[in-house]
Amino acid sequence: MSIDPDSVTVSISPEAAERIAAHAAAMDAEAMEAAAAGGRPLPADADRVWGEVAPAVRAAFAAADFAILRGLPALEGGRMLIAAAALLGRRFHTYGGGKVVKIFAMSPWRNDLAHTAADGFFHTDLNASPQPPALTGIQCIVPDPGAPQYGVNRVVRTADLLAALEESGQTNALHFLCEETVGLANDRSTKVWHGRIVSDGITRYHPETVRAACRRDGVDAPEEILETIQAEALRVSRPFQLGTGDMLLLSNHRTLHYRGECSIAFQRFPMDFVARRIYVLHVSDEHQTH
Repeated sequence: MSIDPDSVTVSISPEAAERIAAHAAAMDAEAMEAAAAGGRPLPADADRVWGEVAPAVRAAFAAADFAILRGLPALEGGRMLIAAAALLGRRFHTYGGGKVVKIFAMSPWRNDLAHTAADGFFHTDLNASPQPPALTGIQCIVPDPGAPQYGVNRVVRTADLLAALEESGQTNALHFLCEETVGLANDRSTKVWHGRIVSDGITRYHPETVRAACRRDGVDAPEEILETIQAEALRVSRPFQLGTGDMLLLSNHRTLHYRGECSIAFQRFPMDFVARRIYVLHVSDEHQTH
């Protein structure tokens, strides 16, 4: 089943956006991050402030395991994204210095997966960790200058991907995802996670962490299977763009997401350029909407 992104898009009116943004902007960014990391309620996520937007976001997410929000601004420190993600979960994942929000900026001079402008892979986030976060939140700060041809986003539900693989007779890929013991490794860690990619309601997947684990184990990566998974995920998903302030909230347990090739607009070569720039956060616990 291919989900139309428009069917899970919540377009927020200017009046509601102004009310929500004013409330979030009045909050101290550090205090907001500390509350989010500790699992404490955020005043900015109260239904009184969000009004009719909150049930609309929850309904879209419950229907498709992801939701797109349009009409809100990007606030310094990712405060708007924190407030929106708190509608769906609590206990935010922390990074260095207790921060819960990261900034990813595409660059022509970097090869790491979070910043490269190259075409991406369908994946889940933090997939080699002992307990991957339940939710991923993304907010666009600067859209891709080459949109709509570049910087495309896609989301596919695990259930829809498995159904597509079964329908097309891709039994090897199905076995790999659901039955085989697979290794996943982060190049920054000495540990390798081993287990089933789809198990107990959680999907863990990224072709590059599969390849990294294969290198450490001294075996060949299953390239044909990885290519099949990518091709089927592309087939059963639909592209969409994120403009300035737009957000994508998705289940990191029940979906895989993808970012297409990005473009770079040079103002002055080599370091003065415009490129896609986003806030990203992860939430450990999901409010039960299913």
